[in-house]
Amino acid sequence: MSGFLSVAGAVASALGGQSFTLGTVIFLDTEVPSFLKWGGYQDAAIMHRPGGGKTVTLAGYYEKPLVWSGVFRGFNGLSRANLLAAMVQAGGIHDFTGAGLSRQVTITSFECVYTDNGTVIPYNISCEVIPSVTNAVNSTKSALCSLIGDDASSAVDGISDLVDTVGSYISSVSSAISTYTGEITPLVNLFGAGSQISMASATLSGIATDAGALSSVSSQSAISTVGTELTSGQSEVSSVMATSETEISSITSNAGTDVVPDSGALVASVAHSGIVASTAQVNSYISRAIGNVGISNGTIVTE
Repeated sequence: MSGFLSVAGAVASALGGQSFTLGTVIFLDTEVPSFLKWGGYQDAAIMHRPGGGKTVTLAGYYEKPLVWSGVFRGFNGLSRANLLAAMVQAGGIHDFTGAGLSRQVTITSFECVYTDNGTVIPYNISCEVIPSVTNAVNSTKSALCSLIGDDASSAVDGISDLVDTVGSYISSVSSAISTYTGEITPLVNLFGAGSQISMASATLSGIATDAGALSSVSSQSAISTVGTELTSGQSEVSSVMATSETEISSITSNAGTDVVPDSGALVASVAHSGIVASTAQVNSYISRAIGNVGISNGTIVTE
């Protein structure tokens, strides 16, 4: 068998057989496999919908492990096998080159068979490919940009729902009484052209457009700009919330021994309570988006 392996090694060398390198170990002749399977896959979450539709969410590209087999032979075959066994036990990241590839890997499995008094040792090895820093950063950046865009969109939806819901209360207040006890800021003044809520809605719509355009190729400056816009938008939303909170306090202080002083105040207090709740939810979306902007530019660090 040793004679056959020697001949095979000589033939491989004559044909220009390529070497493999793993860390400090150089594989030659019969130690080099006749083939190496490599590739990867795009991790995807697929949600099937009624009627044949589906939503595909991509989580990133992952390379499959590099797995190969070979044979150590000669007087130092056992020592070379022991070296690889020590490498897999120690862990760590090693440079791999071979079959036209260049990767950083960690050895996850190594097995060998002791034969011919240690002069012929077939082996199998498996290496997990370590993603490049650039790919990992781009994947994280893409995910953060997606989250920022989603939260900005949710904030716009929250304001839109608020306008639709509270609009009916405005009509009720107007039909009940022209003014109500404890009124400081008429509810109708919060809506319509130039009102606090319409301005906040317009601001958030613009932010959602900018945030929705972010991706892994966006500059950090563009992401930071959206962060500044989000902070400004949050200030406008908080102003709406503060106005309604002040109105509720005024209604309560003028109620005397009653829960509310009159029917108009009752409708207004319900409407303003809805505004406070909705703006609080919108602010939570904006705060999370601002946090993700901070993570993307390194001002917020997560463990």
